[in-house]
Amino acid sequence: MSATIQSIDAILVDIPTIRPHKLSMTTMGVQTMVIVRMKDTDGLEGLGEATTIGGLAYGPESPESVKLTIDTYFAPQLLGQPADNINTLRVRLNSSTRGNNLAKSAIETALLDLQGKRLNRPLSDLLGGAVHQHIPVLWTLASGDTAKDIDEAQSLIAAKRHCDFKLKIGSRALMDDVRHVAAIKAAVGDSASVRVDVNQAWDEATAARGMAELQAAGIDLVEQPTPMKDMAALVRLSEKFHLPILADEAVADASDMFSLASAGFAGAVALKIAKRADHCRR
Repeated sequence: MSATIQSIDAILVDIPTIRPHKLSMTTMGVQTMVIVRMKDTDGLEGLGEATTIGGLAYGPESPESVKLTIDTYFAPQLLGQPADNINTLRVRLNSSTRGNNLAKSAIETALLDLQGKRLNRPLSDLLGGAVHQHIPVLWTLASGDTAKDIDEAQSLIAAKRHCDFKLKIGSRALMDDVRHVAAIKAAVGDSASVRVDVNQAWDEATAARGMAELQAAGIDLVEQPTPMKDMAALVRLSEKFHLPILADEAVADASDMFSLASAGFAGAVALKIAKRADHCRR
């Protein structure tokens, strides 16, 4: 007889950032994470996690709402159910609850972690095997202070920890942001890749001007320059510049990805475990 889910605990954990983390919509000093602890009747425990930067300033789910959704709506549906029946439990949650992708992702991750521990195999094996044994990790420079960001980048390069950097911009006047980014790129030169994340802060006209300046400064990529719903702007900007665009907030699931690609978008898409492709698997 297979083990069943015995308990599900959603715990809020406040983690201070190493410095103020400045985004286009807010400045963060603390990152609140939702840690899910799922135990089965065999005594094994699976861990899941949900994080949203900036809380409700960023998206429709907050850490507090994720915890409430799991405690009030998800846990009653899952307790006592076979812990290894992951797809059935996923379909059940998707049928009973619209949206709430972060909460669903935390539960799904805990289920997968529990299954990996039950089988004593790494999770990558359950998903078809690892493609890479090592990948470079990008570091976000988000103090908003040019000199501090340059010092931080150069120290990380010297320590051989990181050579790919992302800058959070969009809260200041366009040319102030451009000068900030261009100065950092000039300081690190060819020793590092520099990308920017605008977090939807620009309209299309501002984005066109900003991307022209950033392209000239040698920036390697611009993430989500325009509002998430304005897919047509992303398409036009990707056609206008050779500077790559990364669509993030604009793509929440496989349907969004298909719509953007079919419209002619020539950029890339940010994949996250909280983004859904459920309707393609059903």
